[in-house]
Amino acid sequence: MLTNLHPSKVIEFALTQITEILKKHIEITSLYYFGMLSSAQGIHNSLNNDASKQQQHYHFYLLLLSKHIPSNSVANLSDIVRQDSGGKYTISLLLYMPKQLIAASDHNKYFFFRIIQSGGLVEGSLFELAPLQLSQIPELDIKGITNYTQDRMAIAKHCLNFSVINENTELLSAHLIRLSFEQLCLGSIYAFLHYHPQHHHPVYLFKLVQFCHEIPPNIFSEQLFEQSPLKRIFCFHHTELRYRSSSLFSVTDLHMAYSYCQCLLDYLLPIVNHQLQTLKTASHENEKT
Repeated sequence: MLTNLHPSKVIEFALTQITEILKKHIEITSLYYFGMLSSAQGIHNSLNNDASKQQQHYHFYLLLLSKHIPSNSVANLSDIVRQDSGGKYTISLLLYMPKQLIAASDHNKYFFFRIIQSGGLVEGSLFELAPLQLSQIPELDIKGITNYTQDRMAIAKHCLNFSVINENTELLSAHLIRLSFEQLCLGSIYAFLHYHPQHHHPVYLFKLVQFCHEIPPNIFSEQLFEQSPLKRIFCFHHTELRYRSSSLFSVTDLHMAYSYCQCLLDYLLPIVNHQLQTLKTASHENEKT
């Protein structure tokens, strides 16, 4: 079985399977692996009261470069990998054309440089850094990283504070809770990776946050996105304000979503502030040498 193999063999086997799935649906110029999360999910058999079976799940972080990218490819390819693997594999896919890397901001280029330099090439050609304009990247703008991150965290806090949950304001409250969650994720991702995601689905953002720092399940669990009322709140889109009835969400469900978002904010804020201080200290040390 896969779970009995050496971890490096587990990764190699899984990446081979994922690559074969992706190749059926997109032309791969280069595919890089830069991280993995794994978890064992218990299976309870009520017929014999056996709860010892475990289904191993692997989530991979991948950078895929392709010359042709159809619309909505990130969501579509992620769904295909999950479905074709029977749920055993899921992916966080960073999907770009080479020309997009060339045109990227310096901070995004820094992130891409780290992946190409230290990540593993899974499929395709190993890109030279110079043609992608990744060979000479300016030093990190610590002030810019700090300002952007602190702005996102401040917006996250204000949105939660403004999301007063009363009858007849349910839609607005849901929008503000979702916005708070998104801003919290964007700030955390930028503090650690200095990267602006192109895809903003809440599950996608949360998986990138998990890549940056472990999130205990008692703080915020990915399974919340699978629970119908909470899923609709955290995945609520602002266009819903134009069409939906205010009774779409219950006050109880909104209070629950608010509590989870507040819990995540309280957990991540000191971690993010510590990361910003670490960057600042490292920058000062570099200036001395």
